[in-house]
Amino acid sequence: MKKYFLILVLFSLCSMGTMAQHRAIGLRASSAYECSYQLDAGIVNFWEFDCGLMYLGGGLQGTAIYNWIIASPEWTTEGDWNFYMGLGAGLGMTWGEHFHHRNEVLGGHLGLACMAGLEYNFWFPLQLSIDVRPVFGPYFGDGVLLNHHVFYSSLWPSVGVRYRF
Repeated sequence: MKKYFLILVLFSLCSMGTMAQHRAIGLRASSAYECSYQLDAGIVNFWEFDCGLMYLGGGLQGTAIYNWIIASPEWTTEGDWNFYMGLGAGLGMTWGEHFHHRNEVLGGHLGLACMAGLEYNFWFPLQLSIDVRPVFGPYFGDGVLLNHHVFYSSLWPSVGVRYRF
């Protein structure tokens, strides 16, 4: 009986710890239009998972990035500012002629995704962010090429709007 009680207490504590983590869900837009999900990992770090359309519907892309908050300046009395940087992985699929300006119908890419940005968390559950997320890696189509199109297009700043809960 003691074992079952101990298991129940440990399970309850783990569940409460999970519920105490902050999460955010929303949209991220630049050269890609993505759904974005953030999950706190520890006290000041967080995971960000993004997935959506790139090149106005010319492909799909997904990324998973672990971000470190490197500075939290106190510029306002309400809300929180955070500078963050992170590393992760990116994976995608493209189709159509406009991607590499050839007659490739289907291709894919994968690579290392880096992120650097600034976010503002309002005192109510809204978060705004601006960031840059280049993806380095190969493109697989007719052959294996350096994926310079995804890299250059991902250098454009992205704007994110998320609901925090």
